[in-house]
Amino acid sequence: MAVTSVVVSNPTRSVTITDRTRDVTVSTVALPSSSSSVTASSVSVTPYGTISSTTLEGALQELADQNFRSSSEPTGDNLEEGDIWYNTSTEQFYVYREVSTGVFDWVPILLGAAGGDSDTLDAGAF
Repeated sequence: MAVTSVVVSNPTRSVTITDRTRDVTVSTVALPSSSSSVTASSVSVTPYGTISSTTLEGALQELADQNFRSSSEPTGDNLEEGDIWYNTSTEQFYVYREVSTGVFDWVPILLGAAGGDSDTLDAGAF
């Protein structure tokens, strides 16, 4: 699943993300006063770290595509090495990584209630 729409509205300064819902709080934001509505695709941002997008919409989409919270294993073309997933059913935390040459899979790095202490990192998995 990918985020398909991000809307920033003025004067409420709210951000709405459809398809994959994330709560975003904007405390202070500078929006052009001549415009009653600014779309996230028109707000420029500077790429940083793993985020290569130059618009707010693209940056939010990239962030949403790196972190998953669900009871089922994430799949799709947007998975990349280093993505993380919290399994809400088993309370396990996973990282998407290469398990053998060219083969990627979700590998547990934290065990939750079903498998032990959720505060202990399983560094032996690396």
